[in-house]
Amino acid sequence: MAAEGSSGGGGGGRKTPLPHNPRERGAAKFLTGLPSRGNFSSSSISSNLGGLRVYVCEHDTNPPEGQVIETDTTNILIRHLQLKKKESEAKDAGSRTPGESGKGKRCAARSLGVQKSSKKPNLGSSSGLPSSDEAISGFSQHTLQSFTVERLRALLRQRGLTTKGKKDELITRLREAQS
Repeated sequence: MAAEGSSGGGGGGRKTPLPHNPRERGAAKFLTGLPSRGNFSSSSISSNLGGLRVYVCEHDTNPPEGQVIETDTTNILIRHLQLKKKESEAKDAGSRTPGESGKGKRCAARSLGVQKSSKKPNLGSSSGLPSSDEAISGFSQHTLQSFTVERLRALLRQRGLTTKGKKDELITRLREAQS
């Protein structure tokens, strides 16, 4: 399909303008003689349309004299997280009260003065174990079911019973010990 005046391999396009060809219609007659590169260099359709193109550098790529490029070897994700942490610390520093430290728990004066706690106060023993009068009195099945496994095991330990097994087994053992 080589036309007059075109290069033979299909890779270079037309190099010299041709006299008007009656077969050429539309915009093709205006495109004759233009330089061609990339997708427009061939009259046949390439199978590699979406592939990578070869970059042809047309300028000097040497850096200017005395130029020093320093790169940060820290991963970009780690660098981003460190910057966010610094920003949040700077923002938090302005909102702190003078007696408050950067780490740890809030000071008691601020936590008590701001708002009343919605939690019920723990009126039981400080060790978290049931008090001795609870251990002596009997519990209903529903009450035992509401206890945590740790509390059931503590009750069994107080009575000198084995603490191994599932929650239902622990409850059964306590019920048998109560009767």
